Amino acid sequence: MGNPHQVVQPARATGTCAHSRVGCAHFSIQGSSASLDLCANHPRGRIGLRAETLDDRPPFTLLHALVHRHRIILAIAGVFCLAAGALSVLLPKTYEATAIIYLDTARTATDFDAGIAAGDLLQHDFIVSANSRPTLQEACTTPAIGCSASDLVAPETTIGKLVSASVYRGTSELAIEAKGRTPADAAALANAVAQAVIDQDSAEVIRLYQPAKDNLNKQLAQLASQMDAEQKALAASPQGSSAAAAHEAALTRLQNAYALTMTRLMDLSQRQDRLTNVATIIQPALPPSKPESPNPLLYVGAALVAGLCVGVFIALLIERFDDRIFSAEGLAKAAAIPPAFVTHDVQRLLFPKTKNAYSLALANMLARAPNIPHVLLVVAASARDYSDPVAGGLGAVAAGAGQRVTVMEFDGHSRGGAGLHPEVAGVTTIPMPEAVSHSPAGVSRMQGLQGLQDGEFVLMSVPSPDVSPAALALGRSVKQSIIVATDGVTHFGDARRTADLLRESGVDVLAGILVKS
Repeated sequence: MGNPHQVVQPARATGTCAHSRVGCAHFSIQGSSASLDLCANHPRGRIGLRAETLDDRPPFTLLHALVHRHRIILAIAGVFCLAAGALSVLLPKTYEATAIIYLDTARTATDFDAGIAAGDLLQHDFIVSANSRPTLQEACTTPAIGCSASDLVAPETTIGKLVSASVYRGTSELAIEAKGRTPADAAALANAVAQAVIDQDSAEVIRLYQPAKDNLNKQLAQLASQMDAEQKALAASPQGSSAAAAHEAALTRLQNAYALTMTRLMDLSQRQDRLTNVATIIQPALPPSKPESPNPLLYVGAALVAGLCVGVFIALLIERFDDRIFSAEGLAKAAAIPPAFVTHDVQRLLFPKTKNAYSLALANMLARAPNIPHVLLVVAASARDYSDPVAGGLGAVAAGAGQRVTVMEFDGHSRGGAGLHPEVAGVTTIPMPEAVSHSPAGVSRMQGLQGLQDGEFVLMSVPSPDVSPAALALGRSVKQSIIVATDGVTHFGDARRTADLLRESGVDVLAGILVKS
């Protein structure tokens, strides 16, 4: 790697960016083997790269999206349920009452099949009649029904919307259902409409039979008049004469015709009576004990199903366009590195699982590069990531294995500040001022001032290239690095851009560590 104390010209950033309106940092690193023209905030590097890398992410499954976005799904479902609960409380209560009408079609049928056919036709007529204007106008004449002037003019557009008729459970019965603001109003409207349906049917039967009855009554009147005339003629004729015999024969014929016509009239009247009594209210409507709507359970259940469906859809939509990293596989694919490890915040290092994760990551990196000096860059993947805690965690694991470790932390970027692990034996923490950390020469002088030895394992914690070019400036003296990302914080494009910049500056990216907070 060369003499670590070699004096190297400090790196400096020069040049301008054509995209200064978006706050770009266009610079060239001089004094090292890398000469780069970087524009971290270039639209192509930010927006364009993000769009291009969406399809490069690892494929996600429905279960994966539900696990990551379960809070969104639950929140949307909760909002839907709260809205449904509010509606069930705020909406006016509506009561529903039902009156049952029985149709005795056997009275008019000659056989079983004819009775079924007649019953179907009669049910259809009654269902249509329940919402007709004459029926509703007659129902409005009931004292218990308070109809307005508009109800009397066009009741089918007002109270007609509150009434419905249907076949009751597939039998020869009809259910007349009516809604009202109070239980008494609903029951009164159902009973009034049911009675009006029967009255309208009876009136229609009478109207249909009335012409035939009028014709028969007219024939009877004519026959009675002719019979009176023949009786008078018979009384005026001499007894035993041929004229008397002729009048007697005519009178007998008229009497037989009168009796036959009267029989026809009686049959017609009986048939009319049977048809007008085919429908009967067998179960009057009673005031209901609870409202039909709003039903809180029904509202909340429907809202829960709808909220879950909408929540799952939104969760899948967000998961599709959200390029944040949530798994080690995503970090490995973003940085184009085979291994990526998942660990927790270094503050939880006392837990065995956390320590094992750092041990596995460190062992894998040393195995991949066994012949290089033990100097490693720990680079944050983006401006939202922190490399100091991870460097401290790796240093603590290495020190626990008996190796002397020096952790050089970038000053001012870490959440925990410098000196995260002064209590760990074998670990020396050195704060790196920002002015010094930007050049390999400054780092070499810092090593000399602190009395570092060549056999020590040195971890240099630096921020993302989005924040500082320190990682790129150190690329000449330190050739191995790891990338630190944060679960649910680091974007896929940021991790990819950082890895590409490190490789372009001559730094090999050995692995990645995904920190779960």
